[in-house]
Amino acid sequence: MLHRFPPTPTQALNDPSFLAHPSETYAKLKIEKLPGKRTVLMTEHTLIFVQRGIKLLHFPGETVRASPGEVFLLRKGIYVMAEYIEESADFEAMMLFLPLKQLQAMAMHSNGTHPKHAEPYLVFPATPLLNAFKESFRQYFGQPPAQLEQLMRLKQQEVLLLLLSGPQRNAVQAFIRSAIDNEVATMEHIVSQYLLQPVTIEELASLCNRSLAKFKRDFQKQYNCPPRTWINNQRLAHAHLLLQNTDQQITGIAMDCGFENTSWFIRLYKKKYGHTPATERAK
Repeated sequence: MLHRFPPTPTQALNDPSFLAHPSETYAKLKIEKLPGKRTVLMTEHTLIFVQRGIKLLHFPGETVRASPGEVFLLRKGIYVMAEYIEESADFEAMMLFLPLKQLQAMAMHSNGTHPKHAEPYLVFPATPLLNAFKESFRQYFGQPPAQLEQLMRLKQQEVLLLLLSGPQRNAVQAFIRSAIDNEVATMEHIVSQYLLQPVTIEELASLCNRSLAKFKRDFQKQYNCPPRTWINNQRLAHAHLLLQNTDQQITGIAMDCGFENTSWFIRLYKKKYGHTPATERAK
């Protein structure tokens, strides 16, 4: 199951572990008593300060660890995430969500040109100034200030400036460049990477740093087909191969091809191939 994070501002406003405004979710104080592992669609670029325990990010053949005293920057995307929790201690981390506009503004004012950061994450030791920011910001969760919206804009700017003023400034600038990238080649890579994941067209547009309307225009120009039609056809073609070549259950095939609703998958499959997945399997 794919978990979407952070929640909408409406949902976050009802959860005291979030700092939120009706128009934006700003931050989360995450406290876990039990270890867990989940697949998460991070819908915002995120800065994570681990306070206790270890944050784990699983990739094929590699596990990235972020420990207390480190800064963890993470681009929007789908990740397998977990927490390592020591005995008799909770996991605790602060997560600050970094809006695209703030990152774009910082990129405009940064000095020099740096190549884009290839990995979707960046982990490095926190400076004393970043640690001081972390300790100060932690107090916001106990008693959110009245002028939260205005203060959070300043806090987002402050932490980005601190990141760009530290010894890892070049790596941070490269990370920001990759986070705000909206080149067509990047769009193609993201569409290919998440083709079989249960993401919506709106979520793909956000991952590509585009409005929904611009994403649809750019997609049509690049693929000569509307995104929903093209993506569904690719997913159905993959499902067709799995039905012909595996004994995997139809529900599992639907999930593996990006369809969270099996009934909808069956309806689309019948419309394209003229018969149901069960009939295809019975051939």
